[in-house]
Formats: sequence, C-alpha cells, structure tokens
Amino acid sequence: MKFYKVVAVAVMALWACGVAAEGRIAVFDVEAAVLNTDMAKKRLTDMRNQAEYKKNVSELESLKKKYDKVVEQFQKDFDILSAEQRQATKNKIDAARADGEHIARKIESANQQEAQSILQELGPKLQAILPQLVKDENIGLLLPRKAVLHADSSYDITAKVADKLNNAK
Repeated sequence: MKFYKVVAVAVMALWACGVAAEGRIAVFDVEAAVLNTDMAKKRLTDMRNQAEYKKNVSELESLKKKYDKVVEQFQKDFDILSAEQRQATKNKIDAARADGEHIARKIESANQQEAQSILQELGPKLQAILPQLVKDENIGLLLPRKAVLHADSSYDITAKVADKLNNAK
C-alpha cells in the first residue's frame, strides 16, 4: 500500500512538472480587449455624440419618465378607476413600454453595429498580436474569459492585448 502512495505522489509530481513546462494558463476577452482600445473608445464616443443617437437617448429618458409617472398614478388611483378607465390606462402603459423598448433596441443596435465594425477592423491586428503575446508570456492554455467560472486577475491578459493593439500600427 505504501508503495502505491509513493508511486502516486511521484506521478503527480512529474505531471505537475510537465504542466509547468508547457506554459501557464491565461484567460482573454476579445471584445473587452478591442473595445478598450483608444480607437474604439473614440469611435464609440463619436457615435454617441451624433444627433440621431442623442435624440434616441433623450427620447428614451423622456418615455421612461412618462411611463413611471403613468404607472405611479395608475397604482395610486387603481381603486377609484372604473374597469374601462383601468383598461385604458393599462393600454397607455403598454404602449409607452413598447415605445421605450423599441427605442432601447435602436440604441442597442447602434452600439452593437459600431462594436462589430470595430471588431472587424481590429481583427487582423489582433490575429497578428495574439500569437506573439502567447509566445512571449509562455502561455500553454488560453481560454475565453466568458467560458471560465473564476479566474484571478493575474490570469487575465485582456489589458495587455488592448495595450498592444493601441501600440500596433
């Protein structure tokens, strides 16, 4: 029995040495790295400063205030409203919610389209940078950050990739 324990400990030690020789483990978030570059931040800021985008955000905020006010009033007056008045108010609330959701989707769509455009533009640079970074950092296993339940920040190379993208020409 003692022999098997010694063999098991030796096998584990050899396995651990093999893993260490292969390189370290790292996690990486492609989207975060690309969207944290100076170019991406500038493009997203420029998009958010466009008149149409600002108009949509303003309209969404206005609709939300209106919606909250109607809902609050409805809850306050619920007991004194007739069935027809309740239904009319519910319809008004549903219409305001639908309008708000529509505008929120427009805003989200604009953000996603710009982010996708940036990802496509920086994709070739990322493909050139990442293999060299993996080699330089002696990374044996690179995992997507979103697929990992927990990783200490020392395993995350996202910021390093963003810095390299900022410095790439």
